[in-house]
Amino acid sequence: MADREFDVVVVGAGPAGLAASCRAAECGKRVAMLDDNPAPGGQIWRGLSKEAASWVRRAERLGVERMAGARVFDAPEPHRLAVETFDGECRVGYGSLILATGARERFLPFPGWTLPNVMGAGGLQALAKSGLPLAGKRVVVAGSGPLLLAVARYLKAHGANVRLIAEQASQVAVMRFVLSFPRKLVQALSLRAGLLGVPYITSSWPLSAQGREKLESVTLRRADGKTWTEACD
Repeated sequence: MADREFDVVVVGAGPAGLAASCRAAECGKRVAMLDDNPAPGGQIWRGLSKEAASWVRRAERLGVERMAGARVFDAPEPHRLAVETFDGECRVGYGSLILATGARERFLPFPGWTLPNVMGAGGLQALAKSGLPLAGKRVVVAGSGPLLLAVARYLKAHGANVRLIAEQASQVAVMRFVLSFPRKLVQALSLRAGLLGVPYITSSWPLSAQGREKLESVTLRRADGKTWTEACD
């Protein structure tokens, strides 16, 4: 493919990349938006929600050039990127570069956290959406926040044996959060309905993960001092 030149190149077509591309185009710039996925939306809007579709239409109206299946693998010289696409390789030049490559999960390290198969909740969900088999896998979901319920339900719906959800916040804190956002209450109840039989334990967190070559179990603790070990994959 021939070299391409743009005023602004945005790497990433998730919510931030779409917004940045539209704003740059509104300022009269020639914009290219690169993403390694076939469709825009990123991990947040994977599958194109109504909100994502609205942003995509806006970008199209503004003349943003979208390069799907595009992976930046080098910056061979200033203001130039080497890009691999479905059709081969090309060089993309830019005046300004915006990196909108997504959020990353942050862990609080604990013993055994680097064992294979210990992974972030969002990371596991993303891998599952990309084809990682889940059927029959024993999973412990631990951390804090509403994402835990959403991920646990997704995993269960795809055949995983979700052993438990360990929420670090207290039950009082969880209820205060839910009642502060009434619309979230309905969503939370819907998620819980899809997780019948899965224990949801507040004031609990992982102490350590165990395994010889990969994860085999996790030891958890509750605020009352109780500890126990749960076998998981």
